[in-house]
Amino acid sequence: MAKVDSARFLELVKRSKLVEQDRLDAAVAVCRERNEAELPAKAETIADQFIESGLITRWHADKLLDGKYKGFFLGKYKLLGHIGTGGMSSVYLSEHPIMRRPVAIKVLPKTRVSKSSYLERFELEARAVAALDHPNIVRAYDIDNEGDTHYIVMEYVEGRDFQRIVEHEGPLSF
Repeated sequence: MAKVDSARFLELVKRSKLVEQDRLDAAVAVCRERNEAELPAKAETIADQFIESGLITRWHADKLLDGKYKGFFLGKYKLLGHIGTGGMSSVYLSEHPIMRRPVAIKVLPKTRVSKSSYLERFELEARAVAALDHPNIVRAYDIDNEGDTHYIVMEYVEGRDFQRIVEHEGPLSF
């Protein structure tokens, strides 16, 4: 159930900067056409139409419907969704704004940054991955930070992760 109404949802989309104003205006016009000149009463309906048209992702919609409009960008990258969380970091599917290339961004939680050993390990991981060049190994493109948020930009490879394979198919026999 959405915590916001239709008008508030549209305001949050605008404030989030996820959608350029001209594209947002066009999408709102389409919503009005589909609903006989009125905006749909439910914010969820608008969100579904925006997802269907490719303006936002389900992850964006869930956050916006919950009343949140910040946290969709990291540096120059647009975050598209949460992929998973490991022992030391969280990974997000993201997109370069100009190249429109999907990338995976590994983010070190702010709580870990205060402990220098975690930041050192994170940077060591980035250097180790960047030193490898093989078609079967994910490439690291960049390491950066925005304030206390440190992140590694990596090649995105579509598919199931190892944890899901083991959960679904059981332990691998070697």
